[in-house]
Amino acid sequence: MDKNTSSPTRLETLNQIKRFNDVRLSPDGRSLYWLESISGRGSLMRMDADSEPQLLSAEQDVRGNVGYGGGEFDLNPAGLAFADSSGGLFGLNLQDPQHIRPITPAWGGSAAPALSPHGDWVLYVYQQDETNGLAICRTHGLTWPAQLALGADFYMQPAWHPSGEMIAWVEWNHPDMPWDASSVKLGKLGGMQLRLLEEHWLDGDAGAAASQPRFSPDGKWLSYIRREGNWDSLVLYNLKKRQQRVLLPEAEGHLVQPAWVQGMRSYAWSPDSHSIYHFLYFHGSTSLWQLNLRSGKSRQIAIDPVCWAEQLDCATDKDGDVLAFLGSGARAPKQIWRLNAHGLTCAVTNHLAGVPPETISLPQEICFKSTDDAEVYGIYYPPAGTEQPAFPPAFPPALILDIHGGPTGADPLCFSNDAAYFTSRGYAYARVNYRGSSGYGYSYQEALKHSWGIVDVDDTLYFAQALVQRKLADPQRLVIKGSSAGGFTALNVLIQKPGLFKAAICSYAVGDLVDDAQHTHKFERFYHRFLTGDFEKETQRFVDRSPIFHIDGIQDPVALFHGDSDRVVAPSQSVQIYEQLTQRGIPCTLKIYEGEGHGFRQPKNLSDYYQRMQEFLQEHLR
Repeated sequence: MDKNTSSPTRLETLNQIKRFNDVRLSPDGRSLYWLESISGRGSLMRMDADSEPQLLSAEQDVRGNVGYGGGEFDLNPAGLAFADSSGGLFGLNLQDPQHIRPITPAWGGSAAPALSPHGDWVLYVYQQDETNGLAICRTHGLTWPAQLALGADFYMQPAWHPSGEMIAWVEWNHPDMPWDASSVKLGKLGGMQLRLLEEHWLDGDAGAAASQPRFSPDGKWLSYIRREGNWDSLVLYNLKKRQQRVLLPEAEGHLVQPAWVQGMRSYAWSPDSHSIYHFLYFHGSTSLWQLNLRSGKSRQIAIDPVCWAEQLDCATDKDGDVLAFLGSGARAPKQIWRLNAHGLTCAVTNHLAGVPPETISLPQEICFKSTDDAEVYGIYYPPAGTEQPAFPPAFPPALILDIHGGPTGADPLCFSNDAAYFTSRGYAYARVNYRGSSGYGYSYQEALKHSWGIVDVDDTLYFAQALVQRKLADPQRLVIKGSSAGGFTALNVLIQKPGLFKAAICSYAVGDLVDDAQHTHKFERFYHRFLTGDFEKETQRFVDRSPIFHIDGIQDPVALFHGDSDRVVAPSQSVQIYEQLTQRGIPCTLKIYEGEGHGFRQPKNLSDYYQRMQEFLQEHLR
């Protein structure tokens, strides 16, 4: 193995990196509230100006548990509500945060709590077995929740009007995914026990998904984001005149990321309702903008050194608007940032203890051509301590080529835990945003339609070829790595091009499209209609593209990892692959982690995971 650094990033260091999931500001802009994962548990934190962080959630595991999670908490001047992993909702008073009270019983799943303006009601998304809906409950916790909206397959992003008399939400139905055909609905509430008196469809249809409804603080507008052509637009709905206005027409860049989880926020109203702050996502990077409602003009706000940002919130203090968001840098993991009239500051740090920033490899975008002369994009991290092309062209480094999951997703152009770990050990690390990835326009994303297992495989192979041709990777020491959908692509690459990669690392990989189409969880039950086709009519296509039916084509060593509680991809798929490879004498290892689902959270398991990957690579890249 190349030795370009004398101080590799330690497993203990990576395990100490905090996982920030959300951040909110108190209405006066003085306090920050955020959710972070500590030892695999969701913890709700608070920090006032010039004070130390305070744990609010005691021993509870703060976690939205509808679908893939997200949407853990909400707050306003009247209080705070959060979702617990038990399925219940809890509340607390901001002036007396030590007293936590149950709002709803531990029943099914709950997410995206939205407090009413006076704090006496909480609206939220619930899941009970196969049923999803909107429910409402008194925050004093003395009454049972009541069903508010039912009938759609999925619900997301509920919001209150400042008067407390209207709500808005997002819903969609099978067979679509939320980024394909979600709708924004508007509802009128009334009665002593608050029930839905009226509901109206506002926007959203196939190919024009609408999301993230937000009422303006002055109550005049409902804003939302709509998929428009190749990008997105920001729309205002005049609640009095019942008229739509496109405030921000589609332009190069996305206003939203694919809604895999609840509670995503990529824009925020200013408290005076005069402007909207929003993120713009383009080619793995994020920029921040302020949009004036009266003029319709935008101005960019510098957020360097942040290059990827999410979960935007806005409040106001004596000096004006205050923003908070989660942001990653090129050489720093995700941290909590605060922006006000005095500039941008890192409010809650996330240091890599003992690792000088200059030793972290800088990501670089790589553009290359794939099949049909298509332009495709990837990210390259040179070995730590080198800046490509500093290493001698005759001695390019061993390369780990990582493939993201989803597959509707993307790898951002920023710090990566895995890249930091492996580049500090002399490897080059690369991530491919194959056609089908988000952030490059919807036509790029749609290129994967009915072509999963073909386009992603082609782009991966062409990316590896481009890196070798540019002397950025040693053709004799290539490794492929992928999780979930990325593992599916990695296995198919091994089948199609045996011997190209010397080893593969596949975590909770999709191996059997037939099983996946019949048994996966509700959220992705018909995702295959876009990715592969109609299972009932085109079953053979599912067989042809399933790695598990073509394992005889794999000739290279494979390390498999899976969680025993995975509800998305059955652990039996990894077991079958392991058994077939082992029977043929192909070097293969399998580790099933107890208590882990679709992804690994527990520090002890993460340490074991990295250690096993390192030992596997050392054995097969001699």
